Amino acid sequence: MQASTTDILTDRMPLYWLCYRHNNQISVVIEPGASLIHARLRASLAGLDEGEFTEGHELDRKWRVPKEMVGRRLSQEEAKRLLAKFG
Repeated sequence: MQASTTDILTDRMPLYWLCYRHNNQISVVIEPGASLIHARLRASLAGLDEGEFTEGHELDRKWRVPKEMVGRRLSQEEAKRLLAKFG
């Protein structure tokens, strides 16, 4: 199966760690984007931006984030494990 142009471009974009606060809970989304605002827009269009945006950070390109963690809301446990792995 051949990758689409969108998939290829997304694979080359940096990843962003986006944090949201909703109902006294923190949620984390890892989203690719050309910039922080682009990653936030992508998360919003995918319906992943529930709550108030609190912070976002570009992840170091050396970090190898599993593909299944990209483009979805992470559980707090998943976010903690990922931070522990790279922190």
